[in-house]
Amino acid sequence: MSLQAWVSSAPTWCVQAGQLFAALCAGGIGALFLVAGVAKLRAHDAFLGTLASYRLLPEWLYESAAWALAITETGVALLLFSGRGAFVGSIVAAALLVVFACAMGVNVLRGRTDLSCGCTPGVAGQKLSWAVVLRTLVCAVCALVPCLGLALAGGLSPAVWVCGVAGGVCVYLLWQAMQVLPPVRVPGSGEYGA
Repeated sequence: MSLQAWVSSAPTWCVQAGQLFAALCAGGIGALFLVAGVAKLRAHDAFLGTLASYRLLPEWLYESAAWALAITETGVALLLFSGRGAFVGSIVAAALLVVFACAMGVNVLRGRTDLSCGCTPGVAGQKLSWAVVLRTLVCAVCALVPCLGLALAGGLSPAVWVCGVAGGVCVYLLWQAMQVLPPVRVPGSGEYGA
């Protein structure tokens, strides 16, 4: 049985669940790219400094690369949110994340772990490590889900897509909140001593 025949014989709820999962990933990755792209546009000089500190490009190319990355990230977010452009946005997002992971990995191999990841200029970024490289690669896999989900579902239900993207944005915002909020200390849990 071909993949297309299998998809067309699948129950409607199964196809919609696939679309919903694709939309959740598109919303989460889209939010990640929108926040990063807008931050790079607003704090251009800070991002330019971070990009130059990676020492991967010729010096004359940094200014153009900084603008191109910021604009591309913002555009990718809009493509992922739209649904209609999510197929292309998904592929570009995954490719960018793999490039970012490679750039970080090169600097970790060089022993330059004191650099910021540069994900969101103006916000204290994480220092480079293999864990950050792995996290970026996991995000690249998540970025491919909308592409695969739309291809397998054979189309797009606007209502399912809007709900899924909104849910994905919420998941991203919760993840960001967990990164910045202090841990909760529960009395009697042993953290306060006897």
